[in-house]
Amino acid sequence: MGPSTSHRSSGQPTTASGRRPDASMSLLTALMEHPEDPGYAAAAQRRSAAGLPPSTGTRTPVVLVTALAVGALLAVGALSLRAPTTAATKAKADLVRQIESRRKVADDRTKEIRALQEQVNTLQAAALGGPQTRLAQELQSLSVVAGAQPLTGPGVTVTLDDAPSTDGGSADGNPRTQAKPADGKVIAKDLQIVTNGLWEAGAEAVSVNGQRLTSRSAIRFAGEAILVSYRPLTRPYVITALGDPDSLAVDFAENDGGSYLRALHDNYGIRTGVDTAARLTVPAANSLTVRNAEVPPATPPNPTTSAHPTETPQ
Repeated sequence: MGPSTSHRSSGQPTTASGRRPDASMSLLTALMEHPEDPGYAAAAQRRSAAGLPPSTGTRTPVVLVTALAVGALLAVGALSLRAPTTAATKAKADLVRQIESRRKVADDRTKEIRALQEQVNTLQAAALGGPQTRLAQELQSLSVVAGAQPLTGPGVTVTLDDAPSTDGGSADGNPRTQAKPADGKVIAKDLQIVTNGLWEAGAEAVSVNGQRLTSRSAIRFAGEAILVSYRPLTRPYVITALGDPDSLAVDFAENDGGSYLRALHDNYGIRTGVDTAARLTVPAANSLTVRNAEVPPATPPNPTTSAHPTETPQ
């Protein structure tokens, strides 16, 4: 059995030897039994003996004013943490709405252009005597080369996306001319080199995020945006290339475009991927302008300017 306990007059338990179990925790015991400081207790007793209120903690105007001031400061701080609705913020929101609205209009116009182009192709085939005539087949072949026709077939897709985090560091084998703080971001130059590598590997048709590349297409940048034929792209950037999947993937991996893609991943953490597929689709180009060159008709020479002067006989 445990040691017997007894009780002193104070009501605290003690052991048989007369020692309290919590004797080693005298400071904690004193705080628990006497939470009020003796000096404050004596001051309260003197105030009571003098006929004054025992405490003035919340009865003075200073305390009330201080509490109101602290509350006002907290309210001001909470309001300052909220996003300020300044004129610049409103203007930015208005510009974003305009961009989204006009982008939707451009997408709708692109769909209309493609629908009208299909009608034009049908009328052209009918005007040439049907799709099986030599002229119709030649026109079809030229349309495919020019990018005026959508194509479907096997090929590969190359995906590029910004690195999860960028630290601005550089490494040996830098594929870019200069190291920049945002090296983990995909830039227009990256897409240019990769797409050129796909063309070199034997791609028959290439598109970037649904934008068909032709001999008149350009991959550019405007600020931090990447444009293909003046259409902005959003990440991730998916390059679709039609051709024999096996040979296209192997040849691309061995040329400069594939080496550049691996360097982007190894040196800058840019997320990349190359996948083959049995069926891919590249759309037709959004806008193609047909231009003809004609030889001007021959004009007869002007006798007043081309005739040689006759000599006067001596």
